[in-house]
Amino acid sequence: MKKNKNFKIKNMLWVTVILVVLAIGAVWTNSELMLNQPMGNQGNQNSGLTNQNLGAAPMMMNGAANQVQSITSAENNSSAPITALMVQEGISHVVSLIKPSVVGVSRTTASRQAAQPYNGGLSYIPSFKSGSRSQGSGVIIDSRGYVLTTFQTVGSDTVVSVKLFSGTEQNYQADVVAVDQSTDLVILKLRAQKIFPAVVIGNSNLIEVGDIVFAIGSPFGFSQTVTMGIVSSHNRNLSINGVRYPDMIQTDAAINEGNDGGPLVNIKGEVVGINMATFMPDNQYAGIGFAIPINDILNFINSNI
Repeated sequence: MKKNKNFKIKNMLWVTVILVVLAIGAVWTNSELMLNQPMGNQGNQNSGLTNQNLGAAPMMMNGAANQVQSITSAENNSSAPITALMVQEGISHVVSLIKPSVVGVSRTTASRQAAQPYNGGLSYIPSFKSGSRSQGSGVIIDSRGYVLTTFQTVGSDTVVSVKLFSGTEQNYQADVVAVDQSTDLVILKLRAQKIFPAVVIGNSNLIEVGDIVFAIGSPFGFSQTVTMGIVSSHNRNLSINGVRYPDMIQTDAAINEGNDGGPLVNIKGEVVGINMATFMPDNQYAGIGFAIPINDILNFINSNI
């Protein structure tokens, strides 16, 4: 029996057509499924991420805020002691700089100067009297041994005893080399050929009300006593026993008997005044002391050392 070749070809053609149609249909169907499924999943995924972000954002913000608050609270809690420590170190540094230059001045002879009457409580600071000795304060203004003090401290004596407290306690004799009764100041020269610790002279024209100041001296014989206060006022026009002082520095740093001649020091460790007067109604400490500005003394100092 003969085979019909045309029939075989036709049969193969139909099979090929059917397979192609099926393949196209499968591809089309899969494409639709792939397009639909990712869109839905992506939407759900995005929705999930959005919900997750919406939920996480407040948590992250709250967490960050709490963290910032915790850090801020920690800084606030630690800033107070740190600031106090810095202030304390600054004060200690200033005091350590100035104390070696502050001396005690004493005389053994009784003062031949008449006692100064109070003028409504305002007077020169009296020296502290202990037995036969009268004690006051002074400050070394030149490394060659020149000491600045008040006339109330030395009285009419021409030679006094000066006590230094830098290192070991040392006593020197000192000569009175200059007196300016118009400012109640005296310059002494230590009888020693050596280098002494001298203070740094400041500019009293720059002081302002509220500036922190220190008074250092020997009140009631307690040597190297430091008191702290502020500049309560300046340019005070005072008259003490007929002597006019046009621009005195007023301070509430404690100044008592024996502080006369001691320095008034600013926060930088510079001498801006010499303590010399006080206001004590009924002979009671009232927290009002006066220092003569260092700028008013410069001519007297420069012309005598």
